[in-house]
Amino acid sequence: MRFPSSAFVVGLTLALVIFSSTVEDAGAVQPGCTPSTTTICGIFTAYAVAQRVPHGIVFNPQGKITGVWFTNSTTDDTSSIVNFLPKTGRAKQYRTPTTGSEPGSINYAPDYSLWFTESRANKVATIVSARVITEFAIPTPRSGPFDITRGPNGNMWFTEMTAGKIGTVAPSGAIKEYAVGAGTQPVDIITGPDRALWFTEAGVKRIGRLTIAGGLRQFHAGAQRLSGGLTVATDNALWFGQESQVGRMTTSGKLTEFDLPSGTFMTGAVFGGKGGGVLIGAIKRNGQGALIGVSATGRMREYDLPQKYLLPIEMAQTADGAYWMSVLSIKKGVSVSTLYNLR
Repeated sequence: MRFPSSAFVVGLTLALVIFSSTVEDAGAVQPGCTPSTTTICGIFTAYAVAQRVPHGIVFNPQGKITGVWFTNSTTDDTSSIVNFLPKTGRAKQYRTPTTGSEPGSINYAPDYSLWFTESRANKVATIVSARVITEFAIPTPRSGPFDITRGPNGNMWFTEMTAGKIGTVAPSGAIKEYAVGAGTQPVDIITGPDRALWFTEAGVKRIGRLTIAGGLRQFHAGAQRLSGGLTVATDNALWFGQESQVGRMTTSGKLTEFDLPSGTFMTGAVFGGKGGGVLIGAIKRNGQGALIGVSATGRMREYDLPQKYLLPIEMAQTADGAYWMSVLSIKKGVSVSTLYNLR
């Protein structure tokens, strides 16, 4: 479900060169429908936030720090995690102890504390009910921590994109690392239905599987470059994004690929939906960004964003069934201080 804004510098740079103007503000908007039977008129609402770079987003369902949280992924003194209140649009910001730490993905632990990665600081961090952030240094220097997930053993597990490793951190803060391979670029990580850790290897077009004992297997993930996004759907399969396709892989490694709508050239967040399918963020060459619903059999429906040039990069679902997302502008030099909601 996570998308690395830094994982594919070359491809993204080309896109940024194409689109260079600014993005307009948006409110509650109903996207225009086309005659296509694949298009749904979902209602998007945009929520402006004070933070410049919303990135990771999660809904924490229980405990004393419930609600929607997101990271402000900056490299200056505004780096923080933020508790967002949808009913009022207000937000409470908590600055990271390390200034400019570039917080990335965020997730909740089995005890409903929140954990997140800090790419620039080379740390993982947690915030508990007292709303105090504690950071833990990763042993490998400049490891590039990015995504983080709950593991099957009570620990949190995270990717180290630059180092080609998977890390695990205990509630105490003790960290252990497992080598995946130089140049593999692990991006997203999830716990699979088989209680193993699954992750995308964007550098080598593979999906990796790691047991909590350290057993590693790697599966070919097709010919297209991976976006990094990965999720588990209700069909107990792994789904992941490619340049213009979405892949579905069983835990035995069987791969099925579905072509996304014509013109798609980049994908972002991928999130498990009902009925065994997924929602995947995508953007087309004409600048239209969308969430695309893909069924377990490959049937598709498009939810076009009300503004162009925005790619959904991370998603969460709240208890009322609404989807929340952060977005990336593919226009050069444009930050998007906005969260989007689809219901």
